[in-house]
Amino acid sequence: MYWQQQRLLTRCSFSLPTLILVLILFATSACGGTSSPPSPSGHSQDNMRLKVAVDSLSAPFLPDLVALDKGYFQVQGLTVYPTPFQLEPTSPQMAEAIHSGAIDVAVGGLLTEAFLVSQVDPDVKVLGQLQVAFPNDITVSNKFLQQTGLSESSSLEAKVKALVGKKIGVISSTGQTGAFVSYLFHLFGLDVNKAATLVAVGNNVSAAVAALKTGRVDALSFYKPVGEAIETQGLGRIFISPLRGDVPQMQGQLNSVFYAKASLIRAKPNTFKALVRAMAMALAFIQKYPDQAIRILQKYTHIDDKTATAAAQHLRASYASTPIVNEQGYNVTANFALQTGAVKKIPPFSTLVDTQTAAQALQGFTPPI
Repeated sequence: MYWQQQRLLTRCSFSLPTLILVLILFATSACGGTSSPPSPSGHSQDNMRLKVAVDSLSAPFLPDLVALDKGYFQVQGLTVYPTPFQLEPTSPQMAEAIHSGAIDVAVGGLLTEAFLVSQVDPDVKVLGQLQVAFPNDITVSNKFLQQTGLSESSSLEAKVKALVGKKIGVISSTGQTGAFVSYLFHLFGLDVNKAATLVAVGNNVSAAVAALKTGRVDALSFYKPVGEAIETQGLGRIFISPLRGDVPQMQGQLNSVFYAKASLIRAKPNTFKALVRAMAMALAFIQKYPDQAIRILQKYTHIDDKTATAAAQHLRASYASTPIVNEQGYNVTANFALQTGAVKKIPPFSTLVDTQTAAQALQGFTPPI
């Protein structure tokens, strides 16, 4: 159930043909130099209402789920709809929804996606950050560990080179699960397309577990808590984990964010400031009550108690303490996206990120948690 809902990895599958199609769509909708159509929720009134969407009901977007579950949107006088949240499972769908005004805010998206969306809609602005670490693991089977003689404490180079010639399960070879493998291989001068085989095994935990258990793949590149699920079932071990500090080059990488069109932010300043404050409350709750936050994650994702407990420690450290976007984390993600080929050009931080709205929203504000 969890990974049926966990469609996050397809979000970065912005292949060239898809990007061209999205460009054509946007060019067509902008014919004659007219502006984008107004949002159904109304751009003209600062009415404290926002139509929202997320990538998936999954760990990178836990702050959204906490804000919903704890009523923080309402506390800030804000109405978000639909709930629990509209899902936009692919980058082109979220891009089109934001551009056309079908939704007001991607309350949970990837920064790499925002890079791509900004190329076809320069009015897009990142408002805030949610998760400031990369929550993907490389998990390997017990057989793999026995054959290689390696463990999770082995050097990163040894671990990556041990993956050469292996079959690695991913959600999508062109999404972030595949990109993570490509990045690791790139660090040591290897071409993943020549040195390993990426196998699409589906986007749910049962399919991933079955692929590793039956030997269809030797390793998995998946988001937490799939690695923990493998470990609790005794099928293998988490082999490479950025959250654990195994990939120093990825430390502090900004992963999930929330973003909207600048024109809408200007039209509804109070509404968006309320959104920033609600997210600040959710982030504060996660830091103060991590165990309760993980229970909220379970409520929406249906992961079992054992897996949730195993994932809680590392996941807590992955969430931001403030929604104000960190420029260093932005740059780490930019480097990752460029090296994996996910994007060809990165907009400057000051161009894509709206720091003013968040700073104004949080001036003198202490989350009452």
